[in-house]
Amino acid sequence: MKQFIYRYAWFFPLLIACGGNEEVVPEVVNTAPSSFIITVSQVENTRATLSWNAAVDAEDDPVRYSIQQGSTHIPDIGSLSYTFENLAPNTQYKGSVTAADGQGGETAISYNYTTTDVGQGNAGDFSIPADLEEYYKHVDFSKTSEELYQELASLTSNKHTNILSYTDRHDYLYDADEDENNTDNVILIYSGESRYWEEYQGNGSYANQTFNTEHIYPQSLITEIAKTDLHHLRVCDAGINSSRSNHPFTDGSGGYQKMGNSWYPGDTWKGDVARMVMYVHLRYDEPWADISTEGRALFIRWNAEDPVSAIEIQRNDIFEGAQGNRNPFIDNPYLVTILWGGETAENLWDN
Repeated sequence: MKQFIYRYAWFFPLLIACGGNEEVVPEVVNTAPSSFIITVSQVENTRATLSWNAAVDAEDDPVRYSIQQGSTHIPDIGSLSYTFENLAPNTQYKGSVTAADGQGGETAISYNYTTTDVGQGNAGDFSIPADLEEYYKHVDFSKTSEELYQELASLTSNKHTNILSYTDRHDYLYDADEDENNTDNVILIYSGESRYWEEYQGNGSYANQTFNTEHIYPQSLITEIAKTDLHHLRVCDAGINSSRSNHPFTDGSGGYQKMGNSWYPGDTWKGDVARMVMYVHLRYDEPWADISTEGRALFIRWNAEDPVSAIEIQRNDIFEGAQGNRNPFIDNPYLVTILWGGETAENLWDN
């Protein structure tokens, strides 16, 4: 709604007596478009995609957008996204998106991101462990990037022959997350605590129910089949699970923590999280944008910084028995480097 400010002029009695009333002229005050949120996704070595929610204009004026990134100006963008191409690898970019209503009202929101490294890995001659040779026998690891991605995606989907119900998780999850130092307990994600396995919520009349099931890729964002997929389910303290909610992951240091409206899983768990999210993307083609403040680049970095743990290997073996498929990024985190570049991860199949 437009606002009117009335300004009055005062006149001497002589002017009033001579005639007429002075007309009041309203002065129109325009309101700038509302604030909005920018998401940077699909960050690669030479490209990045910006997307944002629509800014609202109080006067219902049509809103147009423009981008200023360094010396590059992109005017008059009618959509809510823009993809930069031909960027420099391993480079930080800063800029802002401006929403303008055409009446002089403007709102600018800043952003920044860093592109990944230029080099992608090369499979070369992998030495695949004997117990995995049969599983991966139809994958051509001489391929790179998109071709290898499609082969791994097809394998992961085709091997997923047993689609479980959500209730079925109780038959497998507590063995998968078993504490190797106390087989009556499970290890909770984020906190790393060891708890008696029967303390899960929903366990009949068992009195002390302290933990439940965390969907690493929030179930509100995924398909029904993905919700029951064991490969991204973890036992988690109920209170911590509630704090995480469906907040996207973000970078940090130290232990788990909520950071604004984002979540850092902790130094010990960030690699586990990265490989679970990458599995969900590979298996179900779920997007990166809603799960991370940096898109895929965050998980590429975490995969390299936090090596595969014993409990990840234990889970992968048990879930293959339950569902039929494996998480290839746990079998060899270097596959991430081959597919998407970035920081070089450990090659567990290095001969």
